[in-house]
Amino acid sequence: MNDPKTATKTTQILPKYFYGVGRRKTATARAKVYEGENELEILINKRSLKEYFQDYYAKVIIDALGNMGVSSGNVHFFIKGGGTMAQSEAARLALVKALRVLNPEMGKLARSFGYMTSDNRNVYPKKAGRRKSRKVEQWSKR
Repeated sequence: MNDPKTATKTTQILPKYFYGVGRRKTATARAKVYEGENELEILINKRSLKEYFQDYYAKVIIDALGNMGVSSGNVHFFIKGGGTMAQSEAARLALVKALRVLNPEMGKLARSFGYMTSDNRNVYPKKAGRRKSRKVEQWSKR
């Protein structure tokens, strides 16, 4: 049997990362920013950025990285819910929050670009007796 005094511990050294969460409508994005000297690598749900988003939506994240001065390391996103625009904006907010944990000075820079403000608009709930929240059946006079 294993004697606790002679047992050796096997510890796995995990790279340090900085974490942030962003939400927009029904989309939720979690970002992990790993520091490193290697070329910038962006993964979204274990797929590359260009594979996951179309050019316009990928540009939202690439512009944020460029404006924040990030050119090396790894960024991993875990996104669920919502549409592509909401997902890209949630990912941008999560990225900026993670970078703010990495360096508090980046929070001021992010605020100057307008990245720190979250858009709290949501879908207006459906009302009883109507087709949607405001849409009503056509009224006939006769």
